[in-house]
Amino acid sequence: MTASKPVMKMPELLVFARLLATGFVGAEVWCVAFILGANFAPTLSDISLWAQIVGMLIGTLICLTYAAKRGALFAAARMVSSFRIDLLIAIGIGIWSNELASPWLDKVHAALKNADPQWAPALFLLLCAVLLSPLIQQYWPKPKRTPPQMFFIADEEIGDEKEDLLASKAQAKSFAETVLASGAHPGLVFGVDGPWGIGKTSFINLAERYWARAEDSTIVCRFEPLRYASEPDLADRLIRDLTAAIQRKVFAPEFRPAASRYSRLIKGKADVSFLGFKLSLEPSQETVDELLDDIDEVLRRIGRRVIIVIDDLDRLDAKTTNNVLFATRRTFKLSQATYVLCYDTEILAGSKEEGSRAREFLEKFVTVKLSLFVDSSSIRDFLRRDWQRAENELGSIPSDTMVKLGAVLNVLADILDSELAAKYLPLVGNFRKVKRFVNAMLLMQIEKSNLGRTDFNKRDLINLVLLHLNYPGLFRRIYAEETEGRCGTFSVRREYEESEFKFKNSADFSTLVVEQEETAGFLLTQLFDITALELSDRSDVDEAVLASRACFNQDSFRNLEGYLKLIVRFATPEPQDTFVLYQEAVERVLKGASIASILTSPDFLLEYAHDQFWRVLVNQSHDFTRTVAEDAIETLIDYLPRYSAIKNDDRGLRQRSIYSLLRLLDRAGWGRTSGRRLPNTAENVIEIAWRIFGEHPYEGKGILQRLVGSDRGVLGWNDLMIFRLQCSADRQGQLYNLHTALIVHQHRDAATAGLVNDLALMGMRGLSQAVFSLFKRTYIDSQRNFLSEVSDAPAEAFLGEATSQIGQQVLMDDQSERDAASLAQRVSSVRSAVKSFVIYQLSNPLPPRGSGVGCGFYDECGAGDGGGIARLMNEYVFGVCFNPDFHEDNVFLFLDHCLSHLSNSFFSGGEEEGFFASKAELPGGLDPKVMGRYWSQHQELIRQLVQHVEARHVITSSYVATYSEDLAGVFAELDKLADEATAVGKESGKLLQTPS
Repeated sequence: MTASKPVMKMPELLVFARLLATGFVGAEVWCVAFILGANFAPTLSDISLWAQIVGMLIGTLICLTYAAKRGALFAAARMVSSFRIDLLIAIGIGIWSNELASPWLDKVHAALKNADPQWAPALFLLLCAVLLSPLIQQYWPKPKRTPPQMFFIADEEIGDEKEDLLASKAQAKSFAETVLASGAHPGLVFGVDGPWGIGKTSFINLAERYWARAEDSTIVCRFEPLRYASEPDLADRLIRDLTAAIQRKVFAPEFRPAASRYSRLIKGKADVSFLGFKLSLEPSQETVDELLDDIDEVLRRIGRRVIIVIDDLDRLDAKTTNNVLFATRRTFKLSQATYVLCYDTEILAGSKEEGSRAREFLEKFVTVKLSLFVDSSSIRDFLRRDWQRAENELGSIPSDTMVKLGAVLNVLADILDSELAAKYLPLVGNFRKVKRFVNAMLLMQIEKSNLGRTDFNKRDLINLVLLHLNYPGLFRRIYAEETEGRCGTFSVRREYEESEFKFKNSADFSTLVVEQEETAGFLLTQLFDITALELSDRSDVDEAVLASRACFNQDSFRNLEGYLKLIVRFATPEPQDTFVLYQEAVERVLKGASIASILTSPDFLLEYAHDQFWRVLVNQSHDFTRTVAEDAIETLIDYLPRYSAIKNDDRGLRQRSIYSLLRLLDRAGWGRTSGRRLPNTAENVIEIAWRIFGEHPYEGKGILQRLVGSDRGVLGWNDLMIFRLQCSADRQGQLYNLHTALIVHQHRDAATAGLVNDLALMGMRGLSQAVFSLFKRTYIDSQRNFLSEVSDAPAEAFLGEATSQIGQQVLMDDQSERDAASLAQRVSSVRSAVKSFVIYQLSNPLPPRGSGVGCGFYDECGAGDGGGIARLMNEYVFGVCFNPDFHEDNVFLFLDHCLSHLSNSFFSGGEEEGFFASKAELPGGLDPKVMGRYWSQHQELIRQLVQHVEARHVITSSYVATYSEDLAGVFAELDKLADEATAVGKESGKLLQTPS
């Protein structure tokens, strides 16, 4: 079979006609301008030459600037690089034609010569106004964009290697090089296969960066059919986008006519109506192959190769997908084109009946397929630390929100490290789904919830949020059945069976799980199934489990309803103008204004304003200079006593400020130099420990000593205990630099990575011993009664400055008796909480279990960890604070302590109701044996003193206990403790008397 002889292509008549007309019209415009200028020239005789030159230069400059901004220089460069001398000749002939046609235009030129000379400046000024209008709009100062109040993680594809969290850079480079090295072959199609959210568009963006380096030989055309899904002819749109992509890079005026002919050929016959007559226009007799040869000839002549990327193919319906594939198939004759399709095979396959046919079709259509996968380790690393690196997106998140959100994300990362990871991957198996989860947590405004001061189980919260995001109908059913005091199908029952209480699911729960999709059923099982929760063979569980798991929603402790309210009834965002106020204040600080001057300004008189200011400031502290960092830390410590300890939502501003101080230390309390920021190595972050303990350059300015200064009173010790507790690594507060500093300060060669509990034990030893040393020197050595000092502390100390003024006004107002009583009750509640919290933190001998290691776990000095601090605290509390030999009123401090540690009847499994005394809870962190011996020694005196005391009561955050109603139960439990202590003492005596 002999090869066909190539046919010479037809001249590009339309291209030459346009350029001929361009030369003709341009010459005529020049002629008209010259005539009008000649008419106007005599009127300029009275104007100096320099003014005329300046005017001409200004006009010329405006024209050149406009031309440059419109890309004229780039277009000229493309035209020059094309070496189309024939087109330049066509323009020259157009100019010559204008000269030849000048006799036909004599009447027009004569009319212009006789026109008013003022036409020239009028047209010149009009031209300047037309050209200056877009220039002025471009350079006019834009109004400063108001920063949004809350930042969420946007689901945007990445465009830079620095944003690559999936380590796709190497794979994208290899793919891009393969596409370039493969050359251009007709019908060569690369497929990029992966599920939604896997990062196909981001992968192509990275590959395109490598293709851009071969710009002299390659043109990339990104076609997004989803944008044109409603258009009837996607083939025409593909040709238009291809034409535009090529003409942006090279000068090829003949390409558009060729592409337009191809588009018309695909469309077929067209109908035109005119004055009621309908005409049918048929395309020329050219074949598709001939037109494609013309287009391919253009591509070969300009020496460029086109890579056509078709993205989001799997988001189209079946008919539209077929249209896109058909349009692509029709262009396979282009030898200079290579195609890259992005899709998910499982989506395109659809139903099982059509799935096999769709797969075979794709195998025939796609020449080379690349499948994308996401490692769960990449998602895990993002959840643990990488999500905080996008500080421009998350810069306005409050510091306590970062702590809480980080703790939740750490648990999700642990889930992806567990054996259940495969079950969770359909829900959080790509970054799109992870970002949705993070945004859902941010939308809840988690810092204003009670999560930080309750026992919410983070795994259950994660499962419920995933249900809320992925199965809203099922979540609505849970909400309808388990709120407003109801107990529905989902929550676990506690039923009495075979002489004991047992946990059971409702009768319909197992059937409901089977009816759900596999993943939805799995989430329900993880949340509510007693077998998965290891409750099926147990009659009772620890109080911590009952108080935290979402499966419990009965009686007085309704956990599930609390979870649902947290997710659904989140607080509304703050007003936008208020946030702008704080953002501008932070900007003034960064420019050199002192923080004290900001906080004392008229706009910051209330605590709420201080709270918002610190929230914004702390989260922009990564790039603080040394001066700003020092000012922020010092001012925040100084302002702590001015803030209220009264609870607002879940805690007062004084407690919230402790969290902000910790974040400041972790982010800005080390490595500050006049130039670049030092790396966070152990040698650099140890500066945080120096600040805390007052060592080296911070000698005499230690944070521990300043928090409990003589001017801070008893609340300073509450601040110190909160500070110490939040430093414990097992609380997962995302304070990595601070934890490292405490560990290295304790031992230079200690490991800073490993099991969290081991890290907490090492890092908290020196801190706990230093804290106890301060307390011992202040109270134990001098025999001062800490509890009585808390009782005698004025209410103003708890209210803070701004709240104290409001409180005094309420107390003086006769018409606000109810408000005054409420305020006094809240002060009493905080007073009780301070007593319990400080004593518990110092005497608690428990190791780290996720809620912080107790100070009493350690010895007073050394590394023995034998609970020496706990023993000394028990001796102090019972020997000084509760000792009636010092003062008879000390017995009331003892009874107040007991009444503030009542048990909830929900956990007892008995017949008690409400809060009641139990020997397990009465000690409140103290040694029950020491308490029993104390009661044996002083019970007669105590019973005698309380005979006529009935009005005294103890107020806690959960209940109010009275002497008249609750002391009887307390005495009964103390008798049990005394009996046990006596029995232990007798047994110990017998052992001592037994001969060895």
